[in-house]
Amino acid sequence: MSRNARKALFCSASYALTPGGGGVQRCTREYLEVARLAGFEVELLPYDVDQSLGTKVRRRLFRRPYHDFLPKRAADDCLRALDAGDAGWLFLNQVEPGPLAVALAGRLPPDVRVAMLSHGLDSSDFAHYARFQAEQKGRNPGSVRESWWLGRQLFEEMRHHRAFDVTFCLSETDLWIARWLGARDVVLLPRAVDFAPLEWSPVDGRVGHVATLVHAPNLEGLILLCGEIARQGAGKLRLRLIGSPREKGAWLANQYPFIDYLGPLSDEEMTREAATWCCFTNPIFCYARGCSTKLAVPLGWRLPVTSSRAGARGYRWDEELSPLCDTPAELARETLRLSDLREATAARPLCSRLADASPDMASVAERFRDALERADRRGRG
Repeated sequence: MSRNARKALFCSASYALTPGGGGVQRCTREYLEVARLAGFEVELLPYDVDQSLGTKVRRRLFRRPYHDFLPKRAADDCLRALDAGDAGWLFLNQVEPGPLAVALAGRLPPDVRVAMLSHGLDSSDFAHYARFQAEQKGRNPGSVRESWWLGRQLFEEMRHHRAFDVTFCLSETDLWIARWLGARDVVLLPRAVDFAPLEWSPVDGRVGHVATLVHAPNLEGLILLCGEIARQGAGKLRLRLIGSPREKGAWLANQYPFIDYLGPLSDEEMTREAATWCCFTNPIFCYARGCSTKLAVPLGWRLPVTSSRAGARGYRWDEELSPLCDTPAELARETLRLSDLREATAARPLCSRLADASPDMASVAERFRDALERADRRGRG
C-alpha cells in the first residue's frame, strides 16, 4: 500500500497539547496549525511522561539525557499507529522524543519520513541555567557534574539529529546548532504575527511583561533589566508583570519597587491589562532554546515593543522601525523612553509597520510544505 504523503502522525507529550499554557503549548498549537494549512491531515499520538517508580529511581541513579522520558513502549505504539493508518510522515513535537527516532531507525516502513518539530535543545537551556545558577552562588560554571551532563546531552542530540529527515527550528541560533550537530536538512520557520485588535488606552508610565519566572533566561533578563532601570532612575515607570510562580513574582516586586506583580492572568484578563500599557518589553540576554513565542502577542496587538536582540531571535525585524538593544543598559533606556505616553503614541505606527511586515501563518505553512516535499523527493538516505 502506498502511503499518503499528506498525512502525518503527530507524536507529542500530552501536556504540550493542553489548552492555554505557556510557550510550549503555544508553539505546539502553531506547529499543528502550520501543518494543517500546509494541507496535511494530522492524527495525534499523545503520550504521558513516564512517572513509574522504576523510572524515577533510574533517573536518580543512572541519569541519561532524553531517556526515561518516553513510555517504555513508545516505539511499538508509534509503529502500531502508523500501521493502522497510511501516514507518510511522523512528526515529533519538541526534542524530548528524539530517542524515538533512533529507536525506530530500521523499523519504519521505507516510505515513512521523520520530521523534528523542534522547540529548541535541552543542552541550550541547560548551559544557560548552569551559568545563571553559578553566578547567583558566586562561583564559576562548569563543575564536573555540569560538564559531564552537558557533554552527554550534546552527543545524544547528535545521534537524534542524524535520524531526522527534516528538522524545523524556531530561530537562527537553533538552525546553526542543528547543522553543527549534523542534521541533514534544517529549515527555519520564521515567527508569524497575526493581527489581533486591541482597544489601546495606555496609562502614562505603564510597561508590560509576561514571563514564566522559573525559566532561567526569563528571570535573569528581568533582573538585569530592572537593575539597570533602578540605576538609571525609574521615575514614573511601572512595570506590570504577569506570570508564575507567584513566589518568584513577589520576590521580584520586593526587590524592585517599580514592579506591579499581577500574578498569572487568563487570556481575557491579560488583553484588558495590556490595553493600558505604553509598551511591552522583552528582556532576554542569552540565546536560549527556541524563541520568545510571547513576543508575537504584543506585535499582533500592534503595541510598541522594546526588545533585546536575543529576545527577537526568530522574528523578521526592521531596526529602522524598532531598534533592538544589545545590553541591559540600552534596553532600560529605550523602555524608559517608551514608558512616556507621548513617545509611545509616536512609536505605535512604526511598530504596526513592523508587525505588518512579518510573515503570516500561510506563508510559514508554504515553507513547511516545500521542505517536506523536498524530503519526499530526496527519499530516505
